[in-house]
Amino acid sequence: MFLLACVCLVASCATTKLTEAWKDDQFRGTIRKVVVLGVFMAPDTRKIFEDEFADRLRVRGVEAVAGHKLITDAELPDKDVGIGKIKNFGADTVIVTRIVDMETEQISVPGRGYVVPNYYGFYGNYYSYIYKAGYTEVEGFADAETNLYSVSDEKLIWSGHTKTDISGHRYELIQGFVKLMIDRFSHDKLIR
Repeated sequence: MFLLACVCLVASCATTKLTEAWKDDQFRGTIRKVVVLGVFMAPDTRKIFEDEFADRLRVRGVEAVAGHKLITDAELPDKDVGIGKIKNFGADTVIVTRIVDMETEQISVPGRGYVVPNYYGFYGNYYSYIYKAGYTEVEGFADAETNLYSVSDEKLIWSGHTKTDISGHRYELIQGFVKLMIDRFSHDKLIR
């Protein structure tokens, strides 16, 4: 059972790959109090992403808040309003993740009919006809940029670019992405 859990955990992380990462060598501290912002088209994706990221950071001892709890979707594009609310919260850093490119393809899987044995009738047909409806799948990749900024001087501390296979379920993709980011922050000594 433990082995199965490990395999599932590794598989969930395999959907996102870190393609580039940079850290300011002058930054010597760790993240203490952070606001997490996800810039996405769908407000519910933003909420799920920010909540997951903030929750995982809190588990690692960082005081983190999901940005949607401070900044509304309407206020998000206004940098001055956002920074003002983040400063009022008392955060020392802010994490901003945004999609920079998407490569998608819709694949249509046609419906099909097939015959299956039906042994329940003594007289008549021994087979039934079943039709399975067609469906559309979206396959492709999303390229994201995640930046960590110091709130006091708005200086970039860390930046990473990722490529995510988007053929999975949204929540599982977000979990895998966040786990990868948390692991890298730990590796780069930004969190404990």
